[in-house]
Formats: sequence, C-alpha cells, structure tokens
Amino acid sequence: MIIAAIFLVLLILGVPVAFTLGLTAMAYISFQTSLPPLVAFQRMFASVDSFPFMAIPFFMLAGNLMGASGLAHRIIGLARALVGHLRGGLANVCVVSNMFMGGISGSSVADCSALGSILIPAMQKEGYGSKFAGAINATASTMGIIIPPSIPMILTGAATGLSIRDLFFGGLVPGILVGLGMLVLTTFISKRRNYPKYPRVSGRELVQALFKGLPAFIMVMIILVGIMTGIFTPTEASVIAVLYALLVGLIDRKLTWQGLYTALLNAAISSAVVMIVISTAGLLTWLLAYSMIPQKLTVYLSGIIHSPVLLMVILGIVFLLVGCVLDVSPAVLLFGPVLLPLVMSVGADPIFFGVMMVFALAIGLITPPVGTTMMLSAYIAGVTILDVAGESIPYIFYMIGLLYVLIFFQGLVLWVPNFLFH
Repeated sequence: MIIAAIFLVLLILGVPVAFTLGLTAMAYISFQTSLPPLVAFQRMFASVDSFPFMAIPFFMLAGNLMGASGLAHRIIGLARALVGHLRGGLANVCVVSNMFMGGISGSSVADCSALGSILIPAMQKEGYGSKFAGAINATASTMGIIIPPSIPMILTGAATGLSIRDLFFGGLVPGILVGLGMLVLTTFISKRRNYPKYPRVSGRELVQALFKGLPAFIMVMIILVGIMTGIFTPTEASVIAVLYALLVGLIDRKLTWQGLYTALLNAAISSAVVMIVISTAGLLTWLLAYSMIPQKLTVYLSGIIHSPVLLMVILGIVFLLVGCVLDVSPAVLLFGPVLLPLVMSVGADPIFFGVMMVFALAIGLITPPVGTTMMLSAYIAGVTILDVAGESIPYIFYMIGLLYVLIFFQGLVLWVPNFLFH
C-alpha cells in the first residue's frame, strides 16, 4: 500500500512517468525487499536489451523522414480526393489522413503533430470551430497505435512474449472500424453545424491523387506483406521502412539536409523518452514478478472469475481508467506481463488481450488529465484541454462502444491473424 501511495503521489505532483516508475521501484527495493540497489540498474539495462525494441527508433525515424519528404501533404491530397466531398470535407480528410499515417509511423503522437500542424490551422481558416478542429485531430490520431505497425504493439509483444506479427494484424480490423465510425460521426456533426465541403473530384483528378499518394501505399504494403509472408520480422521491417523513406525523399528531391537532421533529432528524442520508460517500467514489472504478485493475483482472481468474456469486460474498465492517468507505453509494459498469467488461466486468447489492452489505452490519449494527443491538439488549436475533451465526447463514446463490441465479438480481432498465420 505504501508503494502504491508513493506512485500515486508522484503522479499527482506531475513527476514524469519514467521517473515516477523508477522512484517507485527504488522505494519498493528499499522497503519491501533485501535486494541491493545495484540490481535496479542491472534490471533497467536488461529491460531495454531486446531485439524487438530496435524497431521503435526505426519506425519513428521512418515516420519523421516521410514527413520531411513532403509525404504528409501527398496523403492529405489523396484523402481530400477520396472524402473531401462529404460534409465537413477537411475534417474527414483529417480522419483518413491519420488512417494512412498510422500505417507508416506507428505513433499516435507523431501523427497528431505532423498532421495537426497542417490541418488544424487549415480547418480554422475554413470556418471550423477551433475546439472541433482540435478534437477531430486528437481522436483520429489514436488510430496510429491500433493500425499496424504499432509501437505499443511492439512493446506488448516484447514485454509478454506474444507474437508481434499477430498483434499487428489483430489491430487491423479494429483500426479500420475506428476510422469508418469517425467518418460517419464527423459527417453527421458537420451537417448539423453546416461545415463546408469540397466539390467531388473528377476521375482524372482522383487518379492523379492516387498516383501522388502511391509512395505511402507502397510503404505500407512493403511493411505488411513483408511481415505477413515472413520475408522479414517486424524489427527488420522498420529498417526497410527507413531505407524506403530515404529513397522516396531522394527521388522526389524534397529531403534536404536540414530536414534529415530534424528527422534524426526528433526520432532520437522520441526514442530516448520511450527507452527510459521501458527501462523503469521493466524494473518495476520485474520487482512485481520477483514478489510473486502476478501469481498471487492469478490464484485469487481465477477462483472468482471463470468466464474469459467477463474478465475482458472488467479489464476493459480497468484499462479505460488507467489510460486517464498513464500513457500507453508505460501502461502496456506495466500491466501486460502482470495480467497475462491471469488471462491464460481463464482460457482467454492472449492475442486478443494484447490488442484489447492497446485499444482501451488508446482511448486514454483523448481523456483528461493525461491525454497526450488531446494536449498536443489543444496547444496547436489554441484552446484549453477541456475544450478539446468536451468536443471529443461523441468520439470517446463511440470508441468505448466499439471496445465492448470487440470484447463480445472477438472474431473481429482474431480472424485476420488466424486466417493468415494459423
């Protein structure tokens, strides 16, 4: 209880999550074990010493390079040709653009920043409310960690030993359903508010937009087909993505030395932040395992909960609450290894558990007080966090409803990986 209190107090005080996890772990070592402090640093290093984690900086770099190469503008142009004629054209463009970018970067924060800095000011100029512009960008960018490739799926697989490939493809249908539902909601809201739309493009203009957006499609297909056929692993796919992004930038002559430097710097900073979180979360998870907490939890709850569906319903609520106070990366590293034995003991599918956990925690990106994409979109739009949160309520309700549809119809998650690989 003392350790939990320390953890909560540090979070309330606004201490960064990585340091909160590390300080909590050190307090646990000091007060609850006889382990020497040196073991903390050994376990922190061991936590990041994993081959799958190498995919994280490479996917981040690939996303930054594609942005520096002007691909974001191509994706926006393609999205405009596809859905710009719907009411609320530019808002729907934001949704579709985030679907495409989610298949490249694997990071919701990267998508939110890259597309939001372009689309939010554009929506404001066209008469969209600043609150709505921030909300649509914040919610649409959550698809970045659901649609493959996904950095939280990589973290989940590496931390729990589950197949990253299966987790990737398990998120495919849920990610598409999120995007389609958001298109319907956005069009409905835009009709009520009489937001503008674009004229329907001609067949020739659509072909031109498809041709310009072709590099993005090729990159996504290289990643997915390569992993699906076993030509390369998800980690190797991340390196291929970087090489492809460099090639596109050089061929288009849009990638400057300054753009390359900025892409490398942003990817290095983002990767360093994630790796620090991985190391401290890994330490705390190891300490919980050392104290037999997962085993004790499994024995206790497996005697109460016998239904896999009931367990997922309860865990869905838990992850929705956790997502309000913890970012996705530390949450999957902390809860994935601890809860997986319980999931296995009641006969629930572990791949579904991993996808459901990431999906539920993704909703936390748009819920106060620690909604990362919500805060970033509010900053770009020039409004408060609560303004964006208020406008996001219909999308949050839709995603929560979809989460429980997936729980009761788990085949929507599992049929793609089962069909392709099992």
